[in-house]
Amino acid sequence: MTSITSVRGPRAAAIPLDRALRRLTAVLGALAFATGVLWVALPALGPYSTDLAPVSQLGWPEGAGDVAAAALQAIAGAVLCAVALFSRRGAGAGAGLALAAAIAIGVGLVGFDGIPVAGYSFAFLVPIGAAAALVAFAVRRPVVGVPVLAVAATLLVLGQATGILRLPDFYVGFVGAMADDAVRFWSCLALVLLAGVSGLWAAREIGRRAGRAGAFVERHRVAFAVAAAACALPYVIARASWLTPWPLFGGGAEAFAEEPLVRTIGLMLGAAVLAGGVLTLGLVMPWGTTFPRWVPGVGGRPVPVPLAVVPAAIVAALFTAGGVQLLALALSSPVSGNGLPSWAMVVVLPFWAWGPLLALATWGYARHRAASE
Repeated sequence: MTSITSVRGPRAAAIPLDRALRRLTAVLGALAFATGVLWVALPALGPYSTDLAPVSQLGWPEGAGDVAAAALQAIAGAVLCAVALFSRRGAGAGAGLALAAAIAIGVGLVGFDGIPVAGYSFAFLVPIGAAAALVAFAVRRPVVGVPVLAVAATLLVLGQATGILRLPDFYVGFVGAMADDAVRFWSCLALVLLAGVSGLWAAREIGRRAGRAGAFVERHRVAFAVAAAACALPYVIARASWLTPWPLFGGGAEAFAEEPLVRTIGLMLGAAVLAGGVLTLGLVMPWGTTFPRWVPGVGGRPVPVPLAVVPAAIVAALFTAGGVQLLALALSSPVSGNGLPSWAMVVVLPFWAWGPLLALATWGYARHRAASE
């Protein structure tokens, strides 16, 4: 039985996914409130002292920006916890308040900073997931899988031997950076999770009243998913060019010679964005509905709807929040912080489009699955 609400009308019984989202929102909201209060009292212990949060960059007096960010976190966390615990199911006002708090967290506290934090984390996991998938595919489909696995292993060895792909150094550097700034790293991921989960819960509550809009999104879900996945192409192409003598969007022979790990980091991030684009297409591909038969243990079974919807919603919230700040920075300055033209950043990193398109594709996927099961 699917845990997604039927698109034909709300049910009287409690819905497992909605209940789980509500409870997780309450727990994360309470945690955000408690840590926010702590960081208001002791701002030096918090993650906002570097003024990376968008709200802390609004021209506060010296030292007040980090306190303002911590206060916003505490208020938004308290609102989300209270709404999740005490609002009635289907209460439009409560859902609207929760959505506003989720937006405040995403746009006001996470902003673009959440994208590199999440991006490096995902890049850390992509080779592990790809290796596991290739091994499973080789075991279940050896005629095709073994040659593919052999080619992938050969490329990996060549990349390491030539210094183009220094995976061990990448992993060591990531773990070291995470340990050096653990509070900022984990708080950022927790806020992304809170904004995504609470936003999804609130949007589902509000979406039950949006019958016509939901039907439109469901009809055009393929177009939304393809457009969202296409947003990965500019960055993937730019990073793939680092394998040629004509690197785009930063890089260059001099930079690679001075710091060889730079190219590995760029290629890993490009691979992560490419994987994100492929997973976005999963919202409209058969393997996004039913696990491929070569997947151990679950092959041929339906993909649980929350397994697709919840991560997609979290990423959509992350990309939208980061895209908003990226557009704001581009409008305020012709040159970005890394010296590139602002318009280039907007084109190569189109999170401002990917986030909303992914949200619509996710909504269409949820409705389609609910209607077909």
